[in-house]
Amino acid sequence: MNSFDHHLVLAPIRGITNYIYRNAITRSFGGADSALAPYIVTKSDGELNKRQLHDVTASINLLPTVGQVLTKEIDQFLEVAHIFEEQGVEQVNLNMGCPYPMVANRTKGSGLLLHPEKLDKLLNGIQKDCPLPFSVKIRLGREDCSESDTIIPIINNNGIDDVTVHARIGKQIYKGEVDLDGFQRCLDLLPNPPCYNGDIKTVEHFNSYKKRFPTIKKWMIGRGLLSNPALLAQIKGETFNESAYREKLITMHNEIAKGHLEYDNGRSDFLNKMKGQWFYLSETFEDTHKVFKKIKKSRTIEQYDEAIEWIFEQDISLNVLNG
Repeated sequence: MNSFDHHLVLAPIRGITNYIYRNAITRSFGGADSALAPYIVTKSDGELNKRQLHDVTASINLLPTVGQVLTKEIDQFLEVAHIFEEQGVEQVNLNMGCPYPMVANRTKGSGLLLHPEKLDKLLNGIQKDCPLPFSVKIRLGREDCSESDTIIPIINNNGIDDVTVHARIGKQIYKGEVDLDGFQRCLDLLPNPPCYNGDIKTVEHFNSYKKRFPTIKKWMIGRGLLSNPALLAQIKGETFNESAYREKLITMHNEIAKGHLEYDNGRSDFLNKMKGQWFYLSETFEDTHKVFKKIKKSRTIEQYDEAIEWIFEQDISLNVLNG
C-alpha cells in the first residue's frame, strides 16, 4: 500500500455521504484520501440550509472535505465560500455536473454547460473574489460531449486547474456506459490531468481505467463505494476475509445509524436515511433483493433493528471480497 501514488476521493451522493457516513467509512474500512461534500443549494432570498453548512465544518470531519455549491450566481457562491472559510474548509467546488432536469433546466449544474457566455462570467467573477482555492466538477457536456470543446477553454482561460470530469453527458444522468473517448477528449484539452469520475465499481474497473489513462492520478468514486465500502481500501491493495469484512461492515453501519439517530430530528427521518444507505449497501450481499426487501418493509425503528439483526446474523454470502 505504501507504493500507491494515486489520490482517491469519496464522491458526493446527496442524502447519503454526509459527514456521518464519511467518518464511519474512514474509521472502519478507510481508503479515502479526501471527500467532496454533497452540494449546497443557494437561493435568491439568501436562505441556506444550516444542516448542509454544518456538514462540511472541518472540525467534525475526519477526511479533508471540499465544500460544493450549486448555483449560477456569483454573489451566492461567494457568500457560501466565505462561510466555508470560517468553518475551516480549505477548498470550494462549483457543481457544473448535476444531471437532473429540475436542476439543469434552471441553468445550474450540467445546465450551465449549454451557456458558455454565462459560464465564463460566473467563473471569472468567482475567481476574482473567492477566498478559497476554487475547483469545478463537470460532465462531458449537457446534450453532447462536443460541448467540452467550448467549455474546457473557458475553464482554462479562467485559470482553473483543478477539474473533476464525470465521463457522461448530463442527459444520461447515471444511465448507460461511461464515454471514455469523450473523457479523453477533455483530457487532451486540459493543461493538467483532471480527476476522473464515473463507474469505478471494482478494482478491475480502476485498474483498466488507470491503464487507459496513465496520466490520471486522482479518482473520484461514489456509487461503487456505497455498494462495497471496502472498495477504496481494496484498490490500495488491502484484502479482507469474510469475518473481517463483516466486522467492519457492522461497525460502520452502527456508527452511521447512531449518528443519524442522535442528529437533530434524527428519529423522524431515520428510516428514510437508512433505507437510502441500504439501497446500495444491500449489494454487498449475494442475496441483494432479499436483504433490501427486509429493510424496505421496516415501518418503525424497532422493525428496522429486527431487520438489521436478521441480516447480520444470517449467513448470507458476501459478493465483494477483495474487489
